[in-house]
Amino acid sequence: MPSPSPSPSPQRILPQLLSALIQGHFSLNPTLLPCPHFRGFSSSLLQSLLASLPRFFPSAPLPSLAFSFFSWAQSHCHFSHDEMTCREMARLLAKSNSLPSLWLFLRNNHALVTTATVTALIAALGEVGLDKPALNLFYRMKQFHCTPDVQCYNTLILVLCQNRNFKKARFLLDQMELPGARCKPNLYTYTIFINFYCKRGLETGCKKAIRRRIWEANHMFRRMVFNGFVPDVVTYNCLINGLCKTYRIGRAHELFDEMIVKGVLPNRITYNSFIRYYSVVNEADKAVQFMREMEEREHGKPSSSSYTPIIHSLCESGRVNEATNLLVQMVERGHVPREFTYKLVCDALRRKEGEKLSEEICRKIETGIRERIKQVMRVRPVKCNTRT
Repeated sequence: MPSPSPSPSPQRILPQLLSALIQGHFSLNPTLLPCPHFRGFSSSLLQSLLASLPRFFPSAPLPSLAFSFFSWAQSHCHFSHDEMTCREMARLLAKSNSLPSLWLFLRNNHALVTTATVTALIAALGEVGLDKPALNLFYRMKQFHCTPDVQCYNTLILVLCQNRNFKKARFLLDQMELPGARCKPNLYTYTIFINFYCKRGLETGCKKAIRRRIWEANHMFRRMVFNGFVPDVVTYNCLINGLCKTYRIGRAHELFDEMIVKGVLPNRITYNSFIRYYSVVNEADKAVQFMREMEEREHGKPSSSSYTPIIHSLCESGRVNEATNLLVQMVERGHVPREFTYKLVCDALRRKEGEKLSEEICRKIETGIRERIKQVMRVRPVKCNTRT
């Protein structure tokens, strides 16, 4: 007796299903049956297929399309949906802003709703700017017999901060800090606030608002330390970056020295914050010094993000030879400059007695830029025109 054929791989079955979806079979022919040799869906395969729908159908009526496929898999393929497929279906509804359908779907599948599912939905709602529905879902967790954990709280706080609802985010933090609270904050909770206080402060042109946000970031940092948490390199980097971008270099150096004393090793991101600051204020020598110290102390290797601001600063101050040397060093170490940086140095050399880069360096840079463009084009989402 011949052995049964193996289950189709995702690479083979995905184009077939997408072709069927494009032709509208699930809506026009609900009695569509799978091949007799089809051994059924696995949970991971069905989850990946649901996740691929927005990519291949950017302009299609996603909720009805997804529901048709979700129901078809259960009725015609005898698939029993589990927590993972339920979560992916709910994420599609959340991202398409189909809130009534989302609440109905969650009620009908309440047995499959877990804390991890609610956390994923809060993140999905936040991605499309729906912070209030995300908050409503958080308060509805009791209906699904779910208890929020610290990851759920952090995800909601992140969504609220992304949408500038700091008042409600701080209220949640206050609730977590209460004596006897079931879910206590962790280091990441405070880092979220510090990061977004700095980011939102930089987005406004009002000096008073910038001062206020940076003060709040410093206050949150001290509040975190007071509650017994030891800041890590990520927390330090968020605050140092905000301080450097708002020209509070003294406080940034205090934190940098504090990192060294406490044994928290700075990394390339830490040094790049100082490099960008000194490049902006036309103190390129100090920026170069920081880059050299990073290598000497073995705290990281300079990347294109380290070289680029220094090269721009040197070109603006007329130090073209030094900028050229850094560009050559950058290329020799395997980093590809941005096209704007490359043209900036070439134009500066051309204005200076008609000099130019060597052909070998130009060839390496131009080849690297072309390869980077090809790589970006390969990872871009595929968009298909669907029938109307």
